[in-house]
Amino acid sequence: MTGPLMIGLDTAPTQTIATAISAELLRQPAISDTSLDWRWADALEDWRSAAAQGRPAEHIVVALLDELESPTPLAELDPQAWVRRCEIGLARWVAALGVAQRRCGDGGRIIAIVDRVAPLDCSGRSAETAISDAVEALIRSLARSEGPRGVRVNLLTTPARLTSLPVIDPQPPLATFPGSIGDEVIATCRMLLSEDATALTGAVLHIDSGRSWR
Repeated sequence: MTGPLMIGLDTAPTQTIATAISAELLRQPAISDTSLDWRWADALEDWRSAAAQGRPAEHIVVALLDELESPTPLAELDPQAWVRRCEIGLARWVAALGVAQRRCGDGGRIIAIVDRVAPLDCSGRSAETAISDAVEALIRSLARSEGPRGVRVNLLTTPARLTSLPVIDPQPPLATFPGSIGDEVIATCRMLLSEDATALTGAVLHIDSGRSWR
């Protein structure tokens, strides 16, 4: 097995992480069709089937950091907007984590990186919150299922791209809030890729300077 494999979208944050950890980038295809009948899902399933057949990897990082939309109250999201902002995103995560599960070699590591706004700041971010909570559940499930073959599965969450300053009180304990992809997220990703993190699996690390108190 060679260097890390990164599964992600063709966006600048994804490229930043892949470059920093010297990972090969496996890109998910763009989805422009947002039809309510999920016609777009066929192309995503074709990608998953093909991508799952690739070479095994010891370290896999999954970061589906899509282009962001403006905060919108839940009551103002029509069905098509909900499909675009939530259902497609969740389907992407299921497909990507399925590929990671299939391609991660015994004794390897899977790290997921998801946008998650802190609860105090989540107004207008119901779709993004739904995705991050669902990904947390998926990661814990994978940690249980893949543990017997020595695979560790952990999640990093970041509010860096979703938070608008200033935020309401109480203020975060650390002045580094909300952090950045280029600094805090990459540094924590490197920590989990190191041999010092061998006992961690099913962990959810909120890289939010203590804002969530979790």
